Amino acid sequence: MRWETVPLGEVARVVSGATPKTGVPEYWGGPIPWATPAELSRLGSSRIHATERTLTEAGFSSSGVNILPVGSVLLSSRAPIGLVAINTVPMGTNQGFKSLVPSDRVLAPFLYWWLKSHTALLQSKGRGATFLELSKAEVERLQIPLPPLPEQRRIAAILDEAAALRSTWGETRESARRAISSRISALLSKSTDIKPLAQLLAEPMRNGISPSRGGRYEGEVLTLSAITRGAFDPRQRKSDLFAAPHAADKLAIEGLHLICRGNGNAELVGAMVAVTEQLDGVAFPDTMIGFRPSSEINSPTLVAAWRHPTVRDQLRRAARTTNGTYKVNQQSLSSIMVPVPRREDQEQIAALDAERTKLDSQLAQGLVSLDELFASLQHRAFRGEL
Repeated sequence: MRWETVPLGEVARVVSGATPKTGVPEYWGGPIPWATPAELSRLGSSRIHATERTLTEAGFSSSGVNILPVGSVLLSSRAPIGLVAINTVPMGTNQGFKSLVPSDRVLAPFLYWWLKSHTALLQSKGRGATFLELSKAEVERLQIPLPPLPEQRRIAAILDEAAALRSTWGETRESARRAISSRISALLSKSTDIKPLAQLLAEPMRNGISPSRGGRYEGEVLTLSAITRGAFDPRQRKSDLFAAPHAADKLAIEGLHLICRGNGNAELVGAMVAVTEQLDGVAFPDTMIGFRPSSEINSPTLVAAWRHPTVRDQLRRAARTTNGTYKVNQQSLSSIMVPVPRREDQEQIAALDAERTKLDSQLAQGLVSLDELFASLQHRAFRGEL
């Protein structure tokens, strides 16, 4: 089967986008969809059906926006370079695109997957001092391997099917998480015993330690990413210099609970996780508050209760802003009211949490395997090896 390599500009028309004046209301809110790169970054599939903003006929005429016919391939050319989608309705784009209208020599799904598998190449072609941008000329010069149309159709179908399998596996993982979380939430919601966090401590809260510019002692310290991603991540740490060796009460030891003191994202302020493994000499930073819970509430129950909507509402009200950073302190946290379920319900919550952790790990491993398979398929597809 003969494959040829041709410049992309020979098999597709490259179309730039444009933006009407945003201050003219008459240009906006009409029937013409108008896409931005941000919308492509949130897509859960290869197709784009609708956009957040739309243009009127006046807006379309004023700016020179090109309407892409159905079955074009939208390609973001800046901020960032390399996002792609196929439009299912006629659509315009802003200036952050160099989209492609395929000729009868190339199928849109084949072109979509070729671009999707060559993001690094596209980004390497970007130029600019302030931000990188992919020019129309660079897109037209890209060399694309082109098999006959039936082979293009077969390759695109294989990659579509593999992508659908990955998506289904990811949805299964999220569905399992939600189902178990719902059962935990129901157990928390039926609790009639509510106590301030201050009454659920086995020891006083304390802040972590900060690096020192003139420090003479090298040591490791966690970063906020260790506790703001939904679960404790011991890999998120750094080495720095400190004024003194790490004191024992500043170490992130197994069983310690850590709370985020401050963040630019209000939803992450007050985030809590438990340290789930023993770390060797790693401290927690001054941007965290550490404590151990009393025997009145087990760790999985406390962490789950801390994420319950009634507790999150209290944390939002307690947070204060300073120069764009939301902050909580030991005093405000001490008065947060926490549901304390019955002992048998706590044991059930702990069992459900363990089940969720085990299931999530298994599904995550499966997703990694699918990702590796998909990457292999993409690599082989455009070398004529499928």
